[in-house]
Amino acid sequence: MKYTFKRPDGCEIFYTIDNYTDPWRKAETILFVHGLAESGAAWRAWVPHFARRYRVVRMDLRGFGRSTPMPAEHEWSMNELLDDIEALIRHLGCERVHLVGAKSGGSMALAMAASRPALVQTLIGVTPPVLPAAGVDDWVRHIEAKGVLDWARHTMQGRLGSAATQPEIDWWVNNLQGKTPLSTLQGYLRWVPKLDIREDVKRITCPTLIITTTGSGLRSVDGVKAWVSKVKSAQLLVIEGDAWHAAGAYPGRCAQATADFLAEHTTGGIMAD
Repeated sequence: MKYTFKRPDGCEIFYTIDNYTDPWRKAETILFVHGLAESGAAWRAWVPHFARRYRVVRMDLRGFGRSTPMPAEHEWSMNELLDDIEALIRHLGCERVHLVGAKSGGSMALAMAASRPALVQTLIGVTPPVLPAAGVDDWVRHIEAKGVLDWARHTMQGRLGSAATQPEIDWWVNNLQGKTPLSTLQGYLRWVPKLDIREDVKRITCPTLIITTTGSGLRSVDGVKAWVSKVKSAQLLVIEGDAWHAAGAYPGRCAQATADFLAEHTTGGIMAD
């Protein structure tokens, strides 16, 4: 099912719900937060792993997917994005959720668990950046010179790794990243490379799973281990592969690891009335 709700500034947030749990039992909610230049559709392959046991909610962050595009001059902030996520959680009538984020959406999930812990029952971050990134200025120049679609084609192999097929790459380019509004990317890419949440993650106390890959061109396994060691009760899963977008490139492995983690740390997704 597809829904929208409106934020105080007029921005409409789009989200979907997939729920195939027994209708006579109350289901826990798992909320998925996508990364740069994507939408909730990025989690498509994950849904079958969870929709029988959880109410699966996938949001389009402001500016992306079917949510309201943001102007190029929009001043992005973590607090604004976390306010949007919290508003959705409240809108859904949840006290807390299982929160799953990938890439910069993983950074938001980490920041949410650190700053608003009462809302997060468990936390899964898939290749989330926690410190400033280099090289994004080249992306901005590419986007402004040749367009979003060309940039998506140029960078997709690194996201999905060397094993990705051409049809797979084409789907991600043409249906997700290539459709991102230019103005949204212009503002978002001014903000997201400066993110530094290394101190924030030290405040996370809920059960946490972090997933990374062995051959990512963006961050080393040792670098990830260094900050994960600062997170209480965190587990680190390292997947063999050279994609930096593990949630998209290896959805089956990541989703199964997440399902196993949730089974270990929760009642299994269904609560008796």
